[in-house]
Amino acid sequence: MAAPKRFLFLFSDTGAGHRAAAEAVAAALARRYPHEFQVELFDPMRDQKVLAGRLTALYGPITRRVPFLWGAAYHATNLQPTVRLFQHAIGRGLRRKLRHVLDPRPALVASFHPLLNHVAVDVMPYGVPRVTVITDWITFHKAWTDLTADCIVCPSDAAVELCRRRGVPADRLVKAGLPIHPRFQDAIRGFTDKSAMRLKLRLRPHAPTVLLAGGGDGTEPLRKYAAALARSPLDIQVLAICGRNRKLAERIREDNHAGVHVFGFVDNMPELLLASDLLVTRAGPGMIAEGLACGCPLLLTGYLPGQEEGNVKEVVNRGLGRFVPRPDHLLEAVSEWFSKPQAQRLADAAKVRAAADPGAAFQVADVLVRLAGRG
Repeated sequence: MAAPKRFLFLFSDTGAGHRAAAEAVAAALARRYPHEFQVELFDPMRDQKVLAGRLTALYGPITRRVPFLWGAAYHATNLQPTVRLFQHAIGRGLRRKLRHVLDPRPALVASFHPLLNHVAVDVMPYGVPRVTVITDWITFHKAWTDLTADCIVCPSDAAVELCRRRGVPADRLVKAGLPIHPRFQDAIRGFTDKSAMRLKLRLRPHAPTVLLAGGGDGTEPLRKYAAALARSPLDIQVLAICGRNRKLAERIREDNHAGVHVFGFVDNMPELLLASDLLVTRAGPGMIAEGLACGCPLLLTGYLPGQEEGNVKEVVNRGLGRFVPRPDHLLEAVSEWFSKPQAQRLADAAKVRAAADPGAAFQVADVLVRLAGRG
């Protein structure tokens, strides 16, 4: 048996979406092409001794506490000359790390972060395909559109069109959807009905159910939304997912709201979403993709200025959900939705599911295999 080909996936933990997408594609490769490929996931920005690492460490606190500052930085740097200067500055400390991880020579390098593909080009061995997998959905920073990449994998028609407007040749663009982990497909295939899933999770089987997601790091506004839903005259149960934010989970538990179930970081998100009628979340692309796949209409509480603004417009314009920036807006939207006839609620869920692409990770995997020259 031939030795497996080595794929190198570059990402950074600036938010959970880059890692999640890379892990989803790696899992899809392992399933579809068992023993044929060895995938190494590498985060060169993890080291805070380099400038890029220090900037990465600031991402979480800034986006959670002062998102307007992130928005200002996003728009100020979303110019091609600025992008090149910034890439040159952060690349100094990263190139050494990339040279090290490029030995032994990989069969392909895929970047799941807008800055790493540009840095990699300076140290890549000749002839190794270099791919960008865009993890934003509709709009994205110009750093994503590397005109020298062999291929850019886009998650939507809007993303393809934006790349074309920025000068990327059509023959280097592939549309493949937002990759989510194959375990979502597993759960969806085994799904029968929401009542059975709720019983499996030890929830009330017939109660209207709302999932409240705060992202991998959890966000404090989750507490306000949980309290608002708990005060609702509706007899609903709320699944509050706090991620790694243990303090937030403790505070919501201490609030002791009836009907609010508090979770930390979970590994059964597909089952929790399939048990839910509605998904309440910020407009992050990964969470949107997971909610759509599980047929949950979306109630978007906010967005990160810059790359997530287009997500809100897309969801609202396509009738996949609503924008609810305040707790009273959320309560109104939830009450209105559950007051609809059941047939209309089922139609909403079907429309959402039809907009999803739960097999996107496999599509991306196939693209990478073709570029690497299987065999």
